[in-house]
Amino acid sequence: MSYTYATVTSTLNVLANRLYDPTFQQWTQAELSGYVTEALRTWNALTGFWRKEMVFNPQENEWWSDLRTLNNTVIPYTVTHYDLIKQIENHLLEPPTANHWTGSQQFTMQDLLTALQRRQDDTLGTTACTLTRGTVGAPIGGRILLPDNVIDIRRVTWLPAADQGYSNKILRQSDMWAERAFDPYYTTSAEQPPSVWMQSTEPPPSFDVDSVPPVPGEYETITVNAGPAWDVGPDRTVGCIGDDWTWVLKWGALMDLLSRESNAKDALRAEYCKLRYQEGLALLENAPIVLAVRMNNIPMAIDAVRNGDDFNPGWQSAAAGAPNSAYVAANLVALGPKPNSSTAYSMTVSVVQNAPIDETYIQIARDDYDAIIDYAQHLALFKSGGMEFAATVPLYQRFQRKAAQYNGKLKEMGFFTMPQMELSTAEEKVNARYSPGTGPGAQ
Repeated sequence: MSYTYATVTSTLNVLANRLYDPTFQQWTQAELSGYVTEALRTWNALTGFWRKEMVFNPQENEWWSDLRTLNNTVIPYTVTHYDLIKQIENHLLEPPTANHWTGSQQFTMQDLLTALQRRQDDTLGTTACTLTRGTVGAPIGGRILLPDNVIDIRRVTWLPAADQGYSNKILRQSDMWAERAFDPYYTTSAEQPPSVWMQSTEPPPSFDVDSVPPVPGEYETITVNAGPAWDVGPDRTVGCIGDDWTWVLKWGALMDLLSRESNAKDALRAEYCKLRYQEGLALLENAPIVLAVRMNNIPMAIDAVRNGDDFNPGWQSAAAGAPNSAYVAANLVALGPKPNSSTAYSMTVSVVQNAPIDETYIQIARDDYDAIIDYAQHLALFKSGGMEFAATVPLYQRFQRKAAQYNGKLKEMGFFTMPQMELSTAEEKVNARYSPGTGPGAQ
């Protein structure tokens, strides 16, 4: 069932009338459509309003599934580089062109691409919102070097070569001080399966292990990686940050652009963009993705990957079979033990889906409709700048209050609704990347 009470066309007319531009002279229909779309995506980012189930068969002999890249995913990457470039051009009162900058000499297209690239990688590194499973060779002796696109290492597992008499082993993170304190001669000990990995005294991006592996193999890594390079290709998707959070990159890029000196400087709007960017980072770090998991329609318990490592340490060394555990870290879901069939197990995962961008109807409840118009109006006035834009800040605040009100409803939908919304971020809580008070929420 979908909402059919408000069409996209009627919504654009409502917004244009709010702006006293019913004939779309100062704001084109395409521009206003972009603001309504961003309002819907921001609403979903703040509330997790749209939730849906997705069904897939896990790959045989594979632990990990990336929910954003499955064939039938409901949270795909669809926002393109050009979508964000066009929004920025509109905000800067310039023609929204597909592959070049036609506006003033204050900026160039390369300025936009560079700003977006910087904010993309900063967002990934700050929030760890997207994790990547990879492998790297496990040398018999020597430091393990990772590609230079690795921003952060979150987990390491030793995978010895098959038929060598050794089992997969999850490694614990430690440091050289601890290893020296408990085993001063660990660097000269006999070859044996490693137990810990260390990076605090190693040059990034690399890590060391405490023991030289006795047989060839590889290390499975879960890492935060830099995103793809930015270009002006019309079909090039952002591909590393969920659709409903790409507005964070936009505000961060505008913060950079409007903080430049000389004619480009706009201190008022640059400060606004900085606050929106920091707000987005703090929210994205705690954004829900996975809400529930069923296998063959039987509910499964879900936990953080770190809890699985602590309380079920053999889950990655057990023989392939029927999975009985599901572990979640951001966009990744791991099954233990790994499935022994690609057809016997049907996984149903409830997720916060991408905001549905319907070409005919606005997919929002009637009582929240005005909040979307409020925020779209606020976005439209950004290009006016000065007091005219500042006067619309109460519209954004009303949008925020409405989102908070909806979140208050969520808390009353069930005793455990909020813990369920926090399943995707449990890994961050038990395997913290920041000391308390130093993460993105503290900026």
